[in-house]
Amino acid sequence: MKMLAAIAFFSAISASAAIADGDSYTGNFAVKLTHDVFPTNQGYNGHGPDSTHCLSLTDDGSIGWPHSGFAVLDNDINSSGQFAVIGHTIVIYVFTLGSGQEPASLLFTANARNGEIGKKGAFDNIQGGASFDAADATFGEKGSC
Repeated sequence: MKMLAAIAFFSAISASAAIADGDSYTGNFAVKLTHDVFPTNQGYNGHGPDSTHCLSLTDDGSIGWPHSGFAVLDNDINSSGQFAVIGHTIVIYVFTLGSGQEPASLLFTANARNGEIGKKGAFDNIQGGASFDAADATFGEKGSC
């Protein structure tokens, strides 16, 4: 019984240390969206303005991957969601309302490694199961917003 308690204790310490180390994704990351493409009555050829946003991530392993947790866009709790680093890819999805006030998701992806998000990534606004708006996403360093 003492052996089982010791194993549980050291496992908890190891998990806490993994989250607290320099590989954590906890922090704020600026993300600039450029080359925006959205549907018009002639197809996917509309182009919107460039925009910059702030993604706040809390890396606590809460959604099943060692590096995963809560995400908030532009300090707006109504635009919150989750993220996970799977392999060397970060997937960030944020709840929003679509153009017709239906539930929609904002999806951000990029390469990720050792607590850093790669500079070049992608963005998509998914409404009704289809891409409604896509763009290149350029991520800033941790603490950039």
